[in-house]
Amino acid sequence: MRRGLRGFTIVEMLISMAIMGLVLALAVVEFAMVFNHNSLTTANISAESNARISMAKVTNELRQAMPDVTDFNAPYPIVVSPPTPAASTAPTSSQSVEFYVVHNGPNGLTTPPAPMPVDSFGDPIPCYDEITLTYDPVGKTITKTDALVTNTNCPTAATTTNVIAYNIVGFSVEALSSTLLDVDLQTESSNGNYGVYDLNQQVALGYNP
Repeated sequence: MRRGLRGFTIVEMLISMAIMGLVLALAVVEFAMVFNHNSLTTANISAESNARISMAKVTNELRQAMPDVTDFNAPYPIVVSPPTPAASTAPTSSQSVEFYVVHNGPNGLTTPPAPMPVDSFGDPIPCYDEITLTYDPVGKTITKTDALVTNTNCPTAATTTNVIAYNIVGFSVEALSSTLLDVDLQTESSNGNYGVYDLNQQVALGYNP
């Protein structure tokens, strides 16, 4: 007599499906972990790269700061804000920094072929720009405002504004002395997730004539 063929029972099918579901779930979790790790690594690299580029832009602006010998008497100012602390006084932290640079235009750095203005002693008295770097916590940007300091040689007022850094979540400047600034900034990745990258640097300014 021929025996009947035996198939899978419902219980066996359910157990097989449960095992298969568990394996698939573990695979999905592993994939998600790898994806999140890759995203975190990419975000950290992005934030660090942005921090270094932003700091380079800020310090490059600050290194152009010069004492305004045209519009002021000695001691000639370099930094307007934050103020230089008095002796034995802690420096004041500010979310903006304001300083003077020689004007990049007529009667300034691009004076030739016309002669640069000079005083009665023959010393150059170029025009200056007042530069302000300002942090916007809402827009997460650092904005540069360039305002010409008007005088006899540069009578026409002119102001330009442009953004020099994005994805900034923190920015502060302290005047350690009249010629030394401490700059600190924090950036985030372009998608705004994960952590932030913090970068700090001290910048020496100009010279004393």
